[in-house]
Amino acid sequence: MNNEYDDKLEQSIRFVAKHYKEGCMDAEKAWVKFASKRHISRRVPFVRYILRAAAVLLLLVGLGTFYLWEQNRPDWVAVSTMSGQTKDIYLPDSTLISLAGNSWIRYDVRSYGKERRVVEMKGKAFFQVERNEARPFSVETNLAEVKVLGTSFQVETLGNSIEVNVKTGKVSFTVNEGDKQVILTAGMSAQYSVEKKEMTVLTEEDTNYLSWKTGLLRFSDTPLDKVIEDLNDYYQVKITNRVKKPEAKLTASFNDMPLDEVLMVINQTLDTHLVQETRK
Repeated sequence: MNNEYDDKLEQSIRFVAKHYKEGCMDAEKAWVKFASKRHISRRVPFVRYILRAAAVLLLLVGLGTFYLWEQNRPDWVAVSTMSGQTKDIYLPDSTLISLAGNSWIRYDVRSYGKERRVVEMKGKAFFQVERNEARPFSVETNLAEVKVLGTSFQVETLGNSIEVNVKTGKVSFTVNEGDKQVILTAGMSAQYSVEKKEMTVLTEEDTNYLSWKTGLLRFSDTPLDKVIEDLNDYYQVKITNRVKKPEAKLTASFNDMPLDEVLMVINQTLDTHLVQETRK
């Protein structure tokens, strides 16, 4: 038994001696290698944790950004009218807008009344604004801005011009181009022309600028040319005077009367020949 064991031990020693290389059994190197692998294995979960946390953080930032954008995104309320149609619109602060035919207004329901009260428009509209000194009311068009605290006034855009008529209170009328500004009070009006690049201010009230809303036309010693102009605007027609009488003036009132009756009264009163032109 001992001889057999000794033979096997001798064979093992000889095998090790035959294949042994100096330095290949360095225990210190083996430990460093082992420790290095252990270190890497500990860092991998930590890196994965960081990446997951970063992904969650980016998701939260994205959701927050989307929420803020969604909250600030305009939510427009728009109202328009067809020819000959009128509409009354109440805003969230009880401001009343009367919209004439072929006109539109819009406002952002999300931001209206927070810092300012702003509406955009085109055409013709009469505003009866609830007073709020902390939040001014503004009407914005492509040509100008009209700003008030609380008053009643009319704004009309006419192609390359804009006109403002003030019924009560005080209005600031500022033109976008050139930054021209005027302050208008009750009974005053102003018109700005893009072509002429000038502002015209009138201190005498135009008695018929609200006739489209009231149905009432009033003339008091009014020149005939002005009478025809107001009739054209109210009835949306074109009237021709076939008998020239430049000195003629009219004093009369017409309350929601048909055009043919109005022309008959004027012609009989002033001995004129006003006719409505036929559209081709």
